[in-house]
Amino acid sequence: MIVQGIDSQRPSFPFRVASWVVAGLCAATLTHCSFFSSRDGAYTGYYLPLTVHLRSDPTIAGAQLAYQDACGQAQSFPIAAPLQELLKRKTGRVFEKVLTGEPASISEAHGSVDTALGLSQVDLAIPRKVNKRYPVTITLGLDFAYRALDGAVLYSKKIQSVGRGEVEVTDVSCEVKGLEAIAYEAMDLVTDGMALQLGTSSNIQAAAHARKADGSQAVSLPSSAAAPVSTPVDQPSTVIFRAIVRHENHDQVFHSGEAVAIEIEVKNEGPGIARAVELLVAATPILTKQIPGVVSIGDLQPGEVKHVTLDGKVGTIHAAAQEELTLILRAKSPLVQLPSAKRFLVVMKPASTAEAAPPPVDVDRLPKRPSLLKQPKAIGIVVGVGQFRESGIPSVKFAAQDAEAMASYLKSIGGIPPERVRILLDSHALKHDLAEVLEEWLPQQVDSTTVVYISVTGRGIVEPTTGAVSMIPFDGMATSRVRLYSLRRLQESLAALPIQRAVVMLDLSLEPVPGTEAKGTIAPLWEQAGSGQEKIMWMIGNRAVQDTHTYDPGRHGLFTYQLLRGLGGAADLDKNGTILTGELCAYTKGQVSKMAREQHGNEQEPLCLPGPGQGSIVRLQPVARFK
Repeated sequence: MIVQGIDSQRPSFPFRVASWVVAGLCAATLTHCSFFSSRDGAYTGYYLPLTVHLRSDPTIAGAQLAYQDACGQAQSFPIAAPLQELLKRKTGRVFEKVLTGEPASISEAHGSVDTALGLSQVDLAIPRKVNKRYPVTITLGLDFAYRALDGAVLYSKKIQSVGRGEVEVTDVSCEVKGLEAIAYEAMDLVTDGMALQLGTSSNIQAAAHARKADGSQAVSLPSSAAAPVSTPVDQPSTVIFRAIVRHENHDQVFHSGEAVAIEIEVKNEGPGIARAVELLVAATPILTKQIPGVVSIGDLQPGEVKHVTLDGKVGTIHAAAQEELTLILRAKSPLVQLPSAKRFLVVMKPASTAEAAPPPVDVDRLPKRPSLLKQPKAIGIVVGVGQFRESGIPSVKFAAQDAEAMASYLKSIGGIPPERVRILLDSHALKHDLAEVLEEWLPQQVDSTTVVYISVTGRGIVEPTTGAVSMIPFDGMATSRVRLYSLRRLQESLAALPIQRAVVMLDLSLEPVPGTEAKGTIAPLWEQAGSGQEKIMWMIGNRAVQDTHTYDPGRHGLFTYQLLRGLGGAADLDKNGTILTGELCAYTKGQVSKMAREQHGNEQEPLCLPGPGQGSIVRLQPVARFK
């Protein structure tokens, strides 16, 4: 492995990790982050004449990386010790003296630096144990604040940094070698960013100069601290990409010797330059014969789009199997915010064998026939929350994929202009974000001709006495009502809008308020009372208190998978070329109920409100039109 710029003072620690892992450190995830790429020693110390008390949140003291090893066994790895050592060392570059633990007297410190762990995760894709090296990205976030003696916050910030490199695996062991250097690089970078922000804060500098001016300190600042020079740096940038996998026979089954092409479109949404972007291709060698594992995209200017086509050939297949092809973007600068990996499920079979069983429909590929529906005044709001700040809340598999796919369908099939579709994923789906989009942004976009489409995938809480249902945002807490977003609040917000109608699609795993299970829980209350409900269509994927099912072959939640299939044309029950909301919900309800019984042996019953025959015009709203 080659990892540049690693601190020679780093501690050594053992590390083993996973195949097919997107795992996070046991910590709270933070949002609206800035990215930093300063290396150890890349800027001088500030040494402000202040004594500070460095205090760490329990998320730092108990920080550990949870993952599965290559054999699928759960493992965990503590990083608290090296992270705490780096925090102390980097804070010491900013201030004259750093105290840890509890000071003997409050007068010993002029202020405190409080730190907490933020977004932390590992992105690693290893399709099979073979003698090979695989790319890995470790993202680490930090939340820190400087407080004066009176408790006033002079500066606070949330930042992220990324460690990147390669790991090595063999076909004879579960162990993955090389992650320790990458983990340390992420910690090193993020603590550099903290030091830079604290050292250049005008409020903290003013407090330091006031300390010096009133004579309470007899310390002279080095010239580098007296007048810190800000070095021009690139702005952060956000990169997105689309990918299509094509093959010669167009039958969704890959055969020995068949030609394969992977078409990629990469776009930099700005505002800064995305430097040294690369595409990583991870799959079994049989599937990607002649396709390189790393492809250089190069620098992308703000707004620039690049297209890349990779041509390959399927190797010799000895037995029918399903494999995954994974595409990952990476960049050498952590200023680049990168999208999630894209994974394709591929059915392979030898050329001489009988026809394989039909694979699942790949709903991530939009239908070939274009939708004729155009809704220039419509609005789409898509929410997918699969990870939560509170570590005790179970994750929701495929929530982000569900949301991203639904947003694509609303734009392409529903005919909604892209600029009128908002998507909120994981750490960008705080309760504040939901309120801002639904209650501030949305009312400014609508008029009497607007149709609003809302899709939510995630987890919900059911009140034990009333049956009221609330969504859990990323920063939600199951035991705190004020940190939830209720469906009643959503209904009231929609009912107050001067819109034509609204369609709400909910794919929520439901659970009772913790601690109330023994008292029993009444059924979730889905009928929303009050004015305006006649113009709202509710498509509810799970009417009972239970976890929703996933459809792993399709890499989506079962309910959302069938919604997407229906929007792609399968829900056109009367074959007239137009899919209505009533048709879409009826199709999805039947398919989900059937597959839940057949594949999982239990029920998952969707619900359509208003139901058939209730005379609501909202059931006749077109959602797709193909002729």
